[in-house]
Amino acid sequence: MAAAGEEEQTGVEDWGLPSEVEVLESIYLDELHVFKGNRSVPWEISITLHPATAEDQDSQYVCFTLVLSVPLQYPNEIPKIVIQNPRGLSDEQIQKISQTLQCIAESQLGTPVLYELIEKGKEILTDNNIPHGQCVICLYGFQENEAFTKTPCYHYFHSRCLATYIEYMEKKINAQKKERMQHLTPVSKEDIEVQCPVCREPLAYDLATLQAAPLPQQSMEVYQPDQQTLQHREQLRQHFQRQQEKGGIIDVELERNRYFVTLQRPSDVKKFDHVAISENDLGTKNKLKSPAISEYTRTITIFRPWKIMTRQIWF
Repeated sequence: MAAAGEEEQTGVEDWGLPSEVEVLESIYLDELHVFKGNRSVPWEISITLHPATAEDQDSQYVCFTLVLSVPLQYPNEIPKIVIQNPRGLSDEQIQKISQTLQCIAESQLGTPVLYELIEKGKEILTDNNIPHGQCVICLYGFQENEAFTKTPCYHYFHSRCLATYIEYMEKKINAQKKERMQHLTPVSKEDIEVQCPVCREPLAYDLATLQAAPLPQQSMEVYQPDQQTLQHREQLRQHFQRQQEKGGIIDVELERNRYFVTLQRPSDVKKFDHVAISENDLGTKNKLKSPAISEYTRTITIFRPWKIMTRQIWF
């Protein structure tokens, strides 16, 4: 038992991961975050990667956090690779990055590979340093030479679109502040800040610069439905027509003339009890032409499931 314990302790001491992590910390400094595990919990190393732009952060349009879970059998077992918080990357790009890093880890099985994985991630970001997707304000994509803005939270908008959004939000915030001041309601800091329309992080902006940017080059292509869409549209039209013929569609304009009816009798006529009849009874002359009700108006209630209205009818 003692020999087995000594052998196990020797194996831990001979493990090269602590030394490899120490080298990585000297290279990436505070950018690298390390969670040191134990015999049952793997080590976890994470770092947020950006394109290599010579420290020009305004030119960094994409990023992601690389998380490496390193098992105790490393380097004879590859680390688990996870990409978190991607910004400016499509789902296809994220999947391709993950596959590329996985191939590198498998090809270098048995040797230290953490540094290569981190640097390969930075290299891929540098080669794909173009925002992917569309402006969530106008829902158009980004065209070449268009003026767009990257927020500190790595979300992208056409500059003029963002200016319009900020103008609207500033007016809304000012109106809310006036209303709360009138009611002596305290205003929190979050309530007076313009927030990112995607993640609700506070925005830092220069409204004058955004307003001076040119309008986005929006495509003006006319929508042309394909044959499948036209067939589906015709099926829906026929289905609607069948429902209408069978009374399954309520015509609001037509139903305005169908009411619950209340009939007020003249004051000099003898008082009679209120009568409630069904809608079908309105067409039955025998029930309405009795001498007792032929010379005055009567209160008649028609029960319909969706509306109750009143009208005066003379008999």
